Amino acid sequence: MRHYEVVLLVHPDQSDQLSDMLKRYQDLVTKNGGNIHRVEDIGRLQLAYTIKDMHKAHYVLMNLECDGKTLSEIESSFEFNDSIMRHLVVRMTKAETSPSKLFLLHNKDAEQKRNKDAEQKRNKDAEQKQIDPEIGDKDKTADQPDKMKLVEATDQDTSKDLGVKSETDLNESDTQISATKKEEDSDEKV
Repeated sequence: MRHYEVVLLVHPDQSDQLSDMLKRYQDLVTKNGGNIHRVEDIGRLQLAYTIKDMHKAHYVLMNLECDGKTLSEIESSFEFNDSIMRHLVVRMTKAETSPSKLFLLHNKDAEQKRNKDAEQKRNKDAEQKQIDPEIGDKDKTADQPDKMKLVEATDQDTSKDLGVKSETDLNESDTQISATKKEEDSDEKV
């Protein structure tokens, strides 16, 4: 038995039938003595070019282990299935079980989990500060000077990057010119 990686582009209107379709393919592989190592429902993504007048498609990635007969049966079912816009089968040297980079990049569930964990941490920190207000005040005063230093350093880096002179970099003639402009502006406002 050989290892294969199968990528499917499913018509976006048929996304709700995707789970049944994948179950049929998985049953076909396991019935013929193969293994399914990974199934990733990546989701609906923008296509690089239009296929059958569609701009988006539902991406699915499967890693399976099966014989040639089973693979040819699966590929023929892809060709006769109208909801599959494109498919790609690649032979692999070993079974891939870790999440793919595309799945990690577009996995909304993991992103939502990270956001939920971060929110829980913020809530927990807020509760601790409410329990002991002295700790919360110490944190605020300790953070403020650090934030000011960070802002000043960022401003200095930005002015250097853009070639902008700060007031300390101006020579005396530039300072006098800016002073006369300020006076003229104040006279115009009056």
